Amino acid sequence: MKCFKIIEELQGLIMNSSKIPLSNKVVVDQEQLLSLLDELLRDLPEDLKDADKIIQDRQKILIEAQQEGELIVKEAKENIEKMVNQNEITKLAREKSDQILAFAKQTARELRAGANAYADEILEEAQQCLENLLETLKKSREELKQSR
Repeated sequence: MKCFKIIEELQGLIMNSSKIPLSNKVVVDQEQLLSLLDELLRDLPEDLKDADKIIQDRQKILIEAQQEGELIVKEAKENIEKMVNQNEITKLAREKSDQILAFAKQTARELRAGANAYADEILEEAQQCLENLLETLKKSREELKQSR
């Protein structure tokens, strides 16, 4: 870009200009400085247009690349899905999962039956305790009636 070259020339002009003693100031050739600034002002819009075009082109390329990438990913997923559905491993996995599911259901039935049997035993013991308690209560009431 021409603007950068002109800016470098401006820096060179300032660096190579005569310094005022006992200060940080320099004496710059006004004609040369104004000439470089005019040139910079002329070239700046053109360089900005070029930069803007580059940015627009870059954005367009990025969008196209993203769309193409998404299309490639979609096609890859579709191909993988087709391959998996047609693959023997999938069939074997389905059979194995059916076996595991059947085993799990059988185990659940057995566990449920065991839990029911255990609960029935506990309830029977509780019933026996309650019947014994009821019998004891009846005897105690009878003894109370007789002692009156």
